[in-house]
Order: sequence, then C-alpha cells, then structure tokens
Amino acid sequence: MKKIIVRILVLVAGFFIFLTGQTVGEHIIIRREVKEFTSKGVLQEDISTDLIKYYKVSRETYYPEEYVRDPFYQGNLNRPGAIGDIFVTQTSPLALYPGVHQFVSFYFGGHAAYVDENNRLFETIGIPGANEKFLDVLINGGENTHAMDNVRNYWLDPNHRDETDPGYRTYGNYYRKEWIGLRVKESTLEDNQAVVSNLRSLTEQKAQYNFLFVLNTKNRYYCTDLVTRSIEKINDSQGNQKYKFNKDGFAVTINDMILSKDTYIAYFVTTDRQNVKHVYYIG
Repeated sequence: MKKIIVRILVLVAGFFIFLTGQTVGEHIIIRREVKEFTSKGVLQEDISTDLIKYYKVSRETYYPEEYVRDPFYQGNLNRPGAIGDIFVTQTSPLALYPGVHQFVSFYFGGHAAYVDENNRLFETIGIPGANEKFLDVLINGGENTHAMDNVRNYWLDPNHRDETDPGYRTYGNYYRKEWIGLRVKESTLEDNQAVVSNLRSLTEQKAQYNFLFVLNTKNRYYCTDLVTRSIEKINDSQGNQKYKFNKDGFAVTINDMILSKDTYIAYFVTTDRQNVKHVYYIG
C-alpha cells in the first residue's frame, strides 16, 4: 500500500512539474507577443489624458486582411470592442484568497467575455449567491451561475470599483489592471453574428456554470468554454469545423485562447506604477 501511495505522489509531482514548465513557457510566449503588438502602437495625444494613454496599432501593419471594425463603440473610449471581440484576463477573481489567487492566475487565468453587436457582453461566472450552498449549485445549478447576455461592458470603466470594494486593493478602480482583447482570425461578420446567436441560445437555456471543467460538460460551461465552444460551432463553406480551441480535450485556459493559432491580439491594456492606464488597440 505504501509503494502505491508513493507512486501516486511521484506521478502527481511529475504532472505538476510538467504543467509548471509548460505554463512558464506559455507566459513567456504571451509576453513576447504582447511586446510585438505594443511595439507597433503610436500614442494618440489628442485623446490621451494624464490618467489614461491610448496607442493606435495601425491595421495596415497588423493583420491588414481582417475586416475593419471600430475599436470603440460609437466613439466612447470607455467602451472598447466590436462584435466578435473577446476580452480575457490572466488575473483571477480570487484576490481575497491568497495563494489560491496566484495559483489560479498562473495556471488557468481569470475570465473571458464575448462582445455582441451592441457592445454588451456574454459571460458566465461561477459565484453562488449568498443564500446558496455550493454543493446545491454544483449539482442543481444556481440562480445566477449561468450563461448571461446583455451584460454591461465594464472592462475599461474607470468607475467599476470604489475604495469600499474588497477587491479595490488588488485591482483598483478598473475591473483589472491588465487584460487582452482577442479577435478570431479570418472570421467574417456573419461568423460573429452566428456566434452571438449560439451564445443567445445558451443564455435562453440558462446553461449552468461547469465547476468540474472537464466533467459533466453537457449544457454546462466555464467562462472560456462558453466562448470557445460557441465559436467552434462555426463551419466553413465546405461544412467543416472552422475553428478548434480545445485541441487536447482538456480545459481551455486563458493562455490557450491567447496562444491559439485561431486568434490574434487586438487590444492590450496595462497599468504602470504611477497608476496610469495604457490602452493599445487596432485602429
């Protein structure tokens, strides 16, 4: 029995060593891709302020063959994104749980949301209500732990959080100090509209959050899963699946989405030590 336990521990340790090495490599590649993207940014002095700087990455120098989209909804600089854009953050929402927060951020990432035609968001969040028991929600679903649509675009809202919020110390006024906006390569407006239709169907069904990730996947989704599985339903002109994100059959992480051959960076938002926001976007 002791030998069996030792073998299991060795296997588990080996798995985490492999996973850690792989994840470190992913973070390095992402930093490299972000640096390449931001190096093309040109400061837009006419719209920048002391608190937030905007940098335009010319579409002629970065995926020029993709169809043109407005970087900000109706010119509102606090509402980035067009239909089909995907917002992701590597920072977990678990800042109140030291250790767990860092672990989840490093290995899995934080959150993903999909932008619709009205600059509203599709997303799902696995946070049970105050009066709900986690086990009940895990088995039967929760009141608010399901796919949602028509969510306000909060990703660049300077008033998203005030100083009374428990997460203010970690995240500040904005939703996150750093996040990335992605677009799907060679997607058409019709493709993006079809994805929106797929997502709306799931919100109407109130598809529940999947806390088990790779188990119990029928009509249950975690945030990246909700977005990627809705995109994966899109077919090309020959009727073949056009995109594939979950290539290993395991959970789709934020890093997987950023590093996918089917996506490219369209936005990068970061915060410097003086608490100044820097927003890079394709325009």
